[in-house]
Amino acid sequence: FFSSFSKSHPQPVTHNLKMAQFERTIKDATDTTPKVISYCTRSCSDPPISIHYFDFGGKAESLRLLCFYLGLNFDDVRYPRELFRAKKAAGELPFGQVPMLEASGNFVPQTNAMLRCVARLAKSTAYPVDDVLACAKVDAVLDQDADTFTGVLVVNYKERFGFDFLNDDESSCQAVRKNLRERVLVSHVTNLERQIGAGGWLGSDGNVPTIADFNWAPRLVYLRDHAIPEDDGKILDNCPKLSALIEKFYALTAVKAYYELNPTV
Repeated sequence: FFSSFSKSHPQPVTHNLKMAQFERTIKDATDTTPKVISYCTRSCSDPPISIHYFDFGGKAESLRLLCFYLGLNFDDVRYPRELFRAKKAAGELPFGQVPMLEASGNFVPQTNAMLRCVARLAKSTAYPVDDVLACAKVDAVLDQDADTFTGVLVVNYKERFGFDFLNDDESSCQAVRKNLRERVLVSHVTNLERQIGAGGWLGSDGNVPTIADFNWAPRLVYLRDHAIPEDDGKILDNCPKLSALIEKFYALTAVKAYYELNPTV
């Protein structure tokens, strides 16, 4: 199924403003329908895929950016909370949550699975399926997200993980967040920095980003700026390669173009 391992890869499919000029249309939400932002380019003949999430960046941002970067037609479907709750109660969401990817009538949950699916639909070596070891390196970096953020998720979303009792114990929550910030997260980002390759991207020595970078750049911004409310925003100060990766990622032509179209997202 996979070809043998090779250190060289073909140039991936990437967004090119001269090749992929997007037409963007917006349909506002109603009481019964979500907001839909549609991106269409004549250079892509495939039917659009849909990304289902809320009306902010969050966990769907990496998918939106990847689709835009790859020049894919896609619908950015953004649910009001009430409509999301109704769909969840009706059992219409895999695992009862978003983000969710819809492609050709199939529904795919879980961010890493969606990133892989989008890259493979585009036949892009942002996820180099012809190289089993290269894919394994990308997968390992993607999976590290769960280890890094488990503690943050538990302390910030207590009810979801069965820690409701901590709602009445803010002093313990503060102690957990302090330990996360000073020890646990520092260890994780230090280890993650070691996975940056010669080209400045995660899990690869190439000169173009992989899907791991599309996951981690927004996540690192969240970690630095929002994950720990009491934090000073300096958690990456001793990780110059990760800081450089963030800057490099948001300087990509397609990423800049996306935010020029969506300045308030």
